[in-house]
Amino acid sequence: MEVGFRDLFGISIVMGVMTTTMSTMLVFFYTGLEGDLVETLKMGGFCGGAVASITLVFGSWRLIEIHRGSKGVEKADTVSELRKVLSPVEAHAASLSWAGERPWRTSTHVKSERGTVTLDLHDLDLAGARKCLDLIIENRPILGRIRIVTGKGKNSRGKAVIRPMVNERLDTVARALDWQIIGKAGSITLRPLGKRPTVKQWIIRFLVFVAPFTVAMALSFEELAGSGAREQGRTFGAVAGVIMTALLASYRER
Repeated sequence: MEVGFRDLFGISIVMGVMTTTMSTMLVFFYTGLEGDLVETLKMGGFCGGAVASITLVFGSWRLIEIHRGSKGVEKADTVSELRKVLSPVEAHAASLSWAGERPWRTSTHVKSERGTVTLDLHDLDLAGARKCLDLIIENRPILGRIRIVTGKGKNSRGKAVIRPMVNERLDTVARALDWQIIGKAGSITLRPLGKRPTVKQWIIRFLVFVAPFTVAMALSFEELAGSGAREQGRTFGAVAGVIMTALLASYRER
């Protein structure tokens, strides 16, 4: 949801370069030293260009669809929902000594920035910030990705207190709530990891992908190992293919 057209262009280039590299290596391993190097590079470039083009076209279509669809309404509703959840904190914030000069309100400190719901803890004390976290944790099922602005503690008297409290509080619940914590200098983003696959889903995914992945990896590493260690390379590639398949089968649905 944070991806724009500029980001999409960069992603397409990266996907194209990765595909070009992998395709060139596969063609080179298949043809060996006897193959035409120029033709090998052309084939890799063709595959990479195709992937980059498909990524760009499909991604552009999705961005346009999201922009025209109900995504903006959904995000606005999420902001409204978070404001409603955090409304009890306003009473506490109004009692702070600096509330007259720097009031904390959900209407000004809860908003959407670059597609991400953002909670700004500036103008709150430690107790108010802790109350905000408690309410977010309690309402985890209805909240998605959230960016919490903690600040760097430059305006604190002595050591920063809000940032360490937020880190400690979230570390204790992030795993249970399936949250990935992405920390930056002045903020922390809570990113839902998604639903874990069931054992049945994992087995089905593994059985579907294990054969092609294992064969491809075995053949690739067999060529990489060279004539003196083909069997060892094939075995290593097969094991690596099984491990990669197991990891890919564990992906979470978002």
